[in-house]
Amino acid sequence: MDIKYLNLTNGLEYANEIKDYKVVRIQSTICEAKNWDKLIQDLDYNFLLDLAQGNKIDIYDTSSKKKVSRALFQGVEFIKYAINRRWFNNEDAKAIVKGQDVTPYFQKEYNTLNKNTKKKLDYIKKFLNTDHISIETHCKTTIYDGKYDYYKNLLKEKNGEEYSIKELLDDD
Repeated sequence: MDIKYLNLTNGLEYANEIKDYKVVRIQSTICEAKNWDKLIQDLDYNFLLDLAQGNKIDIYDTSSKKKVSRALFQGVEFIKYAINRRWFNNEDAKAIVKGQDVTPYFQKEYNTLNKNTKKKLDYIKKFLNTDHISIETHCKTTIYDGKYDYYKNLLKEKNGEEYSIKELLDDD
């Protein structure tokens, strides 16, 4: 099954383009801080269970400064690396970020994940019904970074309430 996830917050910009979706929060700031434990700990159990069931996961996000958000180009790659190591005992898992092999760095960081983080992944591993994970990322640029009222109104619109473009863009 193909399951679409919108990355909170800016990924909500896809809400009107995608009929059925779930949400996940992979924070670029956590990636910038290289806080890989928190990145994994913050992952929703539904997201992990969808992966463990062998579903193809598409994650949608936007970026105000770059072609691809850090959450997607770095965060998702670390998530894939950690899951491949933990669920499939794949010691040879490779990690490529922006065309660069970051496997030695991710390997080092994976080895420092705390016990509770690994326990979280181990718990979901009990429900594993696949021999691989499938995650694809999609990103576009945005001009609405940090404009939470825009996203709030976008969700209201998605839920059937009528709003004008002016109301969607209004920062008040």
